[in-house]
Amino acid sequence: MLMTIIETVGVILLMTTTAFAQTPVKVEVKPQAGRPMVFVNDQPLALTAYSPVAGKRMKMFEAQTARFFPHKLGAYLISVSGAVSNDFFATTQWVGDEVKADHLLPENGPLDDQVKHVLNGDPDAWLIIRFGTHEPADWRALHPDQLFVTETGRRLEIPSLASDLFNQMCARYAAAVIEHCETKPWANRIIGYANFLRCEGTHEPLVDHWLFDHSPLMEKRFGKPVPNDKLRGATPEVAQLLYWHDDPTLREYLLLQRDLFHEHFRLVTAAMRKAAPRNRLLLYDALKQPMMGWSNSGFFTRDRSWPLAYAEDRAGSGHMDVASLFDLPGFDGLITPHDYQARGIGGVYQPEGAADSMVLHGKLMFCEMDTRSWTGTDVNFPARDIKEFSAITWRNLADGMTRGYQSYWMDVYQDWFAAPEMHEVIGRQVQVLKESLNWPHADVPGIAMILDDEAVLDTNGDGRFFNEAIMWEMKQGLARCGVPFRVYLLDDLKRADFPDHRVFYFPNLFRISVKRRTLLEEKVFKAGHVVLWGPGSGIAEGAEATGFKFERLPINYPRRVLISNFDHPVTRGLPADMIIGSPLAYGPVLLPKNGIRLGEAWMKAGQVAAGLAVKEMPGWTSVFTTAVPLPAALWRNLARTAGAHVYSDSGDVLVADRSLVAIHSLQSGEKRIALPAESDVWDVITGLQIAQHTREITFTLTAPETRVFRLEPASKP
Repeated sequence: MLMTIIETVGVILLMTTTAFAQTPVKVEVKPQAGRPMVFVNDQPLALTAYSPVAGKRMKMFEAQTARFFPHKLGAYLISVSGAVSNDFFATTQWVGDEVKADHLLPENGPLDDQVKHVLNGDPDAWLIIRFGTHEPADWRALHPDQLFVTETGRRLEIPSLASDLFNQMCARYAAAVIEHCETKPWANRIIGYANFLRCEGTHEPLVDHWLFDHSPLMEKRFGKPVPNDKLRGATPEVAQLLYWHDDPTLREYLLLQRDLFHEHFRLVTAAMRKAAPRNRLLLYDALKQPMMGWSNSGFFTRDRSWPLAYAEDRAGSGHMDVASLFDLPGFDGLITPHDYQARGIGGVYQPEGAADSMVLHGKLMFCEMDTRSWTGTDVNFPARDIKEFSAITWRNLADGMTRGYQSYWMDVYQDWFAAPEMHEVIGRQVQVLKESLNWPHADVPGIAMILDDEAVLDTNGDGRFFNEAIMWEMKQGLARCGVPFRVYLLDDLKRADFPDHRVFYFPNLFRISVKRRTLLEEKVFKAGHVVLWGPGSGIAEGAEATGFKFERLPINYPRRVLISNFDHPVTRGLPADMIIGSPLAYGPVLLPKNGIRLGEAWMKAGQVAAGLAVKEMPGWTSVFTTAVPLPAALWRNLARTAGAHVYSDSGDVLVADRSLVAIHSLQSGEKRIALPAESDVWDVITGLQIAQHTREITFTLTAPETRVFRLEPASKP
């Protein structure tokens, strides 16, 4: 219900009697100790933050936030309340075709009540207002012509990307939310707005693998009949459809989706910039390029199998050439969940958003840490006890601290931080994040995965290869090789401040144009770098840039490569049973015909060909692999060959920058971390100094556990 006059006056009195209530606030993102950081009134803010459930569950909201008040966090993310309605996405400010800053419908869990509770519990807290631009059902009822239509003729309850009307309504609504909040007596506690867009930036039909929109709107924008999706055809036909495939119609359609999404994003960011005071952060849940290849429905739905073929959802959502959006006036950074695959103990922590690109561009990357635990009601959850909770969350925070982005605790729809012992862990983590403000951040020369976010244009549109070569490569070999890695976009290489790395991995550079080759020659092909080329590198254009000549088999085929030459530094010391590959069939198959043969590719009819090869180039080393993903030990050798420092060879998850190094493991026992320079060492979790003038850290790990260490140049004897 609407707040009563008495309640409203109570909120106003609370705000006006507080010393900071009407003090203007200055908020900006600036470099701090080598990383982008939020500054409030010219002081760096450790953005320790918590996002409770939406206020329509007010009792749970109050209980959750009260547990975090003693930690004195930097900010709370407060969700804009929905309307009292049977429609889950009903809003108070968007009803039918009408959008107003004032309420059109009563609130379910008023925003004022949420803010009042938080500021009563922690008067120094800052606020980030979170909302999404999801249309209410009554808007869809008015405009069925604006909705997506499948190739079977079914109209989905989802707006078409070609709907200019939907774009305009989203922009108007985003502005209305900001205008509403800025009239509040607590407006000067707001440091930013987080727009989670619709379906967190993913075009929802792609969740169920519907790529082609047959609505009249899309047909008009496309300028000709929209085709059906070949990947949804009969299994024998799909099996014969080559992955690397020239399909001009598919290319044209995907480029249109890119243009449509860019139009939408530019319109919304401009509206938010116009509505918000200049001293507000404007963050978005979108641009999840490291998630290329994810099948949402196949992953989340318990009664659905992983599909045999599915449309790549980043490209289908129009998320291509996203680096061109980074400098929009209304864009200060990303706020995304972390990757759901392999979240639990022994797994890895990877933001869904382009985290390393954000840091490189001086933008904020804010990652939600919804660590699901035994205090919730889910059947399956990653943290089953306090030891697992501690190991998981310290691993997560260490990844952010070493890469220059920030994470926050979040309860999406349950109560995952309810146990008192959790808050003993969280309390120390908050302290560490605040202490880390002045710890210098700089990447160590390690491994760079470089993504071409338009690579799908040279394929049949299937997402399976990206899932193997990008998503699982990060979680398997790269995360466990003992050398820090980062994930960038191809456009990032154009920056003068691109970090110095030793190994460059191109999983999907299928087209190496003259312009791209010039960029590679300037930034990559030099300084003793090792360049690893994924299976289809140069297959559409420019394969000669790799230094290899290829035999080309025009088939889809599974890849299995056995290491056979153990004399080269890339393979020396590897186990005799090392086999690279997976059962995924894709093609054409490229087999290197020159260079030094390091591995045998097991092919059709018992044939054997080169599946892993190395070639010394002027000033750099080229390595081509026919199969992915690569094991950790092979990555470690590639890094050593390139002159990168190897911190650990234990196969545990390792993250590091120049000031921090952390190991996360499920294997108990003695661990050793080799340091790149003589250092003084502190245990970050206990705060105790453990060594001086040392080149290694040795300790006993009791699994599951994460150990985090801070490094300083060795003090004078």
